[in-house]
Amino acid sequence: MADKNRSKPEFFGGMLARRWLLFFTAATAIVFGIISPAFLQVTNLLNILSNACIVGVMGVGLTCIFATGELDFSAGAQVSLASCLMAVILGRTSFHNYIGAVLLTLLVLGLVGIYNAFLHVKIGIPAFIATLGTSYLVKGAAKALTNSKNVNNLSAWPKEFTFMGQGYLFGIIPMPVVILVIAGALILFYTEYTRAGKYLYAVGANPTACDYIGIDGRMQKVKGFVITAVLCGLAGIMQGSQMNAASPTLGENMFVPALTTVFLGAAYGKIGVFNVPGTLVGAVLYALINQGLLMITSELWLKNYVQGGMLLFALIMVVVIRSKGHKK
Repeated sequence: MADKNRSKPEFFGGMLARRWLLFFTAATAIVFGIISPAFLQVTNLLNILSNACIVGVMGVGLTCIFATGELDFSAGAQVSLASCLMAVILGRTSFHNYIGAVLLTLLVLGLVGIYNAFLHVKIGIPAFIATLGTSYLVKGAAKALTNSKNVNNLSAWPKEFTFMGQGYLFGIIPMPVVILVIAGALILFYTEYTRAGKYLYAVGANPTACDYIGIDGRMQKVKGFVITAVLCGLAGIMQGSQMNAASPTLGENMFVPALTTVFLGAAYGKIGVFNVPGTLVGAVLYALINQGLLMITSELWLKNYVQGGMLLFALIMVVVIRSKGHKK
């Protein structure tokens, strides 16, 4: 009987340890709602979710490459390239098929992922150096497409251009939320419920052991880079659609927020492991705090302090959790 009584606190303690980020997110929303009652209005919450979606889709992609033990510094530039490529294809060429342009853009971004994988897996350049170099090439390509200028509301764009960023499903649910849910569900299913997806984590956890049991670690990293690039491309398409414009530099500003959401996510659910549900919760928390700060203060420097603090906090949490896990 005593064992059972002891097990209940342990159960709830373990659940709190795994889900604290979700509780903290809810508490953050309540606090901002008390300070500014308009914060909890449905329209504002839907706006927050829409803002979380682009960073969330990007973060879900980064989760895959982080799962393999690598990283991709070109992710922000990939977002910029995708938004600029969509704008130019539909606005400055004779090609006006929206679905075709989306598929072509994602194909190009997939090739960027393959290029990153080639530099790291085939040539052997460390991933952070290879992707850092790629980021400059991709950034240059985005500027070349737009002559280093923003592309705004071209009359040649089809009406569908704004659908992925500003449209609604059934007139209620913002399309960015729908896209994030679909992308998150697909990657979650792949990484958690398929053998091929679990290989990503296996390679990240112990690449040497994977070689011994016949898992091709090199191919898993190729998959990680490609999935990351394609989802960053999707995020870029959403960004251009949401702004009804394209910028060769704006996507770079999203890299740190996306990085923060991924590291925050590693403190949720599978503690110390990069995972999709955690990334999604981290994206919502990040958007909540940004929107809350905008509603209660106009000091832009405070936003920078909070963003930097969140990233450092997330990094510290992951390092501490993993160090304790290794000791056990």
